[in-house]
Amino acid sequence: MNPDLRDFIKTVEREDPDNVLRISKQVGVKYEITSCALELEKQGKTPLLIFEIVEGYSQPVVTNVFGSRKKYAQILGVPEDLLIDEWVARSNSEIEPVEVSEGPVKEVIMTGVDVNLEKLPILTHFTQDGGPYITSGIVVAKHPQTGTRNASFHRLQLKGQKKLGISLHSRRHLWEYQRIAEDQGEALEVAVVIGAHPLFYFGSGLWKGPIEVDEYKIAGGFLGMPLEILKCETADLEVPSNAEIVLEGKILPNTREDEGPFGEFTGYASKNSTRHVLEISAILQRNDAIYQDIVPGISAEHTLLLGIPQEARIFERVKSVVPTVKAVSYPPSAACRFHCYISMKKVAEGQSANAIFTAFAEDLSLKLVVVVDEDINVYHEREVLWALATRFQADRGLFVVPRCMGALLDPSADGGLTAKMGIDATKPLTGWQAERCTIPEDISRKVRKEMGIV
Repeated sequence: MNPDLRDFIKTVEREDPDNVLRISKQVGVKYEITSCALELEKQGKTPLLIFEIVEGYSQPVVTNVFGSRKKYAQILGVPEDLLIDEWVARSNSEIEPVEVSEGPVKEVIMTGVDVNLEKLPILTHFTQDGGPYITSGIVVAKHPQTGTRNASFHRLQLKGQKKLGISLHSRRHLWEYQRIAEDQGEALEVAVVIGAHPLFYFGSGLWKGPIEVDEYKIAGGFLGMPLEILKCETADLEVPSNAEIVLEGKILPNTREDEGPFGEFTGYASKNSTRHVLEISAILQRNDAIYQDIVPGISAEHTLLLGIPQEARIFERVKSVVPTVKAVSYPPSAACRFHCYISMKKVAEGQSANAIFTAFAEDLSLKLVVVVDEDINVYHEREVLWALATRFQADRGLFVVPRCMGALLDPSADGGLTAKMGIDATKPLTGWQAERCTIPEDISRKVRKEMGIV
């Protein structure tokens, strides 16, 4: 059987109990849960948070599942320094899903007058938000012409017992599916998965690849086994059999309503929205369903969900152009989205520029790419800035490209257009005289061991 969210929680509580925090005190759905996560983050803590008693609701709320790089490595079962290598390997593995006849997600089935989204503990996260938002929902749909399944994250605003606002501002596959269906005068059937094992999220909501690929196959690749799916009740779709909650419905054609603002990864409340409307026809859930939330805004959980998949993607693409690339980092200081640091062993002049423009071509959201030598740890931003200070000269290492397509959510962009800046902070291959201060590695290992430094 596929692992589920509760399996993951049990594993973390057993193997890493210091990074799980159960809160038995009653909390409200407005602001409190988000505030708890963000206050802990200010102290450098990002534990898995389980709120056992939510005022007015029967389900507990779990959040901060994706709050640190350490958690990602634990989920994939590798040391942290192998995280990106493992992500790339699994994302290139496809395993066909298998359909089953029953599963725990259908322990409770609500249709017709029984459908009431307001019975779910959907959180209001920030004072600027337009209302309560589902933030962990993976929206599943089929291509209207080919039937290929897509699964992706989208923000979902509660607008009534059977209605959600949804924005497709990423302009990716689901947006294309909806456009095709609308051109045909039809609604687009969707299912929203809330609460699943992190590996399902990795292989569906976070994977970005060709529109022709069935993303349930990628989910299987991350799981290392076929994803077990079952048919929906009111939609021609399939969903993970052991999800916590599934909402079935359809995105209405030629229907637009205001949606937002919403606290986005930029740290700002965004009003940008495609203003689509999702009408819910059924709710499936387990008897003791867990409601999963993702802390929005510029939280560690939200930004890492954006950054780590992109690090893997850019690493793979840049490596195809510059085989000596060593590491890629999307730093939290830029919301894990707008800046990228790349380390490489430079063997020919001009390679840095090739890496810079490959990254820009692959990720339209990037505004700054800095390339450094292999001795710089790109996950330690202080080292990158030190390389910038001591190895970069603007008259020969600076590239600026104006008026490119950028991220719609960037508040500094001009109608979605942005400038791109690349910085070559690598040492020249000839004529470099400075020698970095070092200590023998065996001495450093000895000192770390004696001082108990991990």
